[in-house]
Formats: sequence, structure tokens, C-alpha cells
Amino acid sequence: MTKEEILTAIREAAEKLGHPPTFSQLEDMTAMRRRHIRKHFGNYLWALQECGLTSRFNSRRIPEEMLFLEWARVVRKLKKIPSIVEFEGASQYTVGPYQRRCRHWTKVPEAMRDFAMTHDCERDWQDVLELIRLRDEKELLATGDKWSSWPLKALGIRNDRPVYGPAMAAAALVHEPINELGVVFLFGTQAARLGFMVTLVQAEFPDCEAFVEVAPNRLQRLKIEFENESRNFLKHGHDPKGCDLIVCWKHNWPECPVEVLELKSIMANSILEVDREIGKFTAEARRRGEDQKTLPQINTDDTDLKEKLKDKPNRG
Repeated sequence: MTKEEILTAIREAAEKLGHPPTFSQLEDMTAMRRRHIRKHFGNYLWALQECGLTSRFNSRRIPEEMLFLEWARVVRKLKKIPSIVEFEGASQYTVGPYQRRCRHWTKVPEAMRDFAMTHDCERDWQDVLELIRLRDEKELLATGDKWSSWPLKALGIRNDRPVYGPAMAAAALVHEPINELGVVFLFGTQAARLGFMVTLVQAEFPDCEAFVEVAPNRLQRLKIEFENESRNFLKHGHDPKGCDLIVCWKHNWPECPVEVLELKSIMANSILEVDREIGKFTAEARRRGEDQKTLPQINTDDTDLKEKLKDKPNRG
């Protein structure tokens, strides 16, 4: 859906309902999904604001007490700490005001507990605070001491899927990307090595802007669009004049009018370089006669041992 189609759908839904729709109502009334909102606006609140519909408060208008009461009400109703989707489905607010205060949704329960303790609300919301306490205990059991210095908390072992051993090859992305987001992530891991200095990543077209060195000590900005396959650029109806480079996993558009960087080829070359370096190391070790120290060999020829035993005097 285009940006204008989304705005039109929101306004039409508001006219039918007599008030700005919640996102759940909008999903029921239209074909719109959350990915459409994120692509063009970032979140639903900003979409409503662009429509001129401001029934939902922004973060500056909502007092902290109202945020606490609404979050606690949803927790009590659901009898659990809600996810983003669960909260927005049951609340009059989006998660935006909470995330702007706490920086991450997972930090909201801790902030709400602190508010309750500092504003003498513990007695009225004991059931909610107990759910927060149980959540903290569950996370503590899942993480263990070895995770105390790790910036991300361990999720614990899930019983509904297999468990794997550590990867034998260090790689930021273990498998080939199968969608555009995978391409974005993979490009991020390789950008500096390839000479890109990213200055902007956005939902609008083009997806990315980055500087590259075009001459010694001279930089220019490139407009980059990410696609899983280069031909998707055509399917998405993008204007080639608005883009300097397509970064994709697979290049399958030979007549593409835009320069293409195929990450599949880049990664294949990287693997060959690693293999080449391993080959050089092995050859050098053998040349120096050090390969036996690196890879101990089992001697199955016992001729020398028999000769030594033969020459040894018998003391029996």
C-alpha cells in the first residue's frame, strides 16, 4: 500500500466509526497490516497525526500516572505482562509513549514497578507487581551468572525446537537471507569492509544513503535500495532515477538500468579468500617442517621399535 492509500483508509475508517480507529479496528476494516504503517510512518501514532487525527495522546501530553494506570489495567485484564501486539490490542494508547520513556518495551515493567513503589500504589496493584516479580524470577533463572555481563539476556532453552551446538565458523548471519530484511542485516555486517559509510537507513525509498570514496580523499553519497532479488526493484515500482545502487542477495535482472551489488557473489569471494589463506598457512607449515607439530600423526610402522628392542641386551 502507498502512503496516500494508507492515509485515505484511516480517514475513511474514522468517518465510519465517528472517531479515529484503533489499529485493531483498522485491521478488521481494511487490508492494512502493521508492516505498511512501519514502512511509511514508523508507527501508527505518527500516521494518525499526519491524518490530523489526534485522539491518541502523544508522549508529551500523557502524564506518567496515566501511562502507569493504563499499562497496569491491561496487565490486570490479560493476567500477564503483555507483548507489544497484545498491549496495543487492549489499550487506548500505542506503545510509543512507553518506548520513548524506557527506550525499549522490555524495560517498561521495571519502570512501572518503580513508579508504583515511589507513588505508594503498591497496595492497589499487588497482583500486577506480583506478575512483574514472577517475570523477573523467570528471566533470572533463564540467564544464569554467565550472562551477567552480556548486553542481551538469554531466553532460556525452548522445549518445542532442537538445540544446536556452537557454530564452527564465525558468521554474523548463519544462513543465506531469504527476504529483504536479511539483505539489510547482511549488508550492515559487510558495509565497512566494502567501503561504505552509512549515514541513513529509512523505511521510505530509497532505503539507505551511504558515502563511498570515489577518488583519493574524496567522498560522494550514494542512494541505495535493498532487495532480496534485484528484479524485485521492478516489481515494487521504484523509480530508477531515485536510486544509485541496488544491494541484493541475488541479481536476476540482467537489463537492470541501476548498478547492482550482489552480496551472494561478495560472500562467495570471502569464503574463497578464507580457504586461500588456510591453504597458504598449511603450505607454509609444511615447508618449514612444522606440520607434524600442528597435526600430530600416528606412526603405524613399528620397524624402528623392533630394531631397538633387538639391539637391547637381555637382562633376564
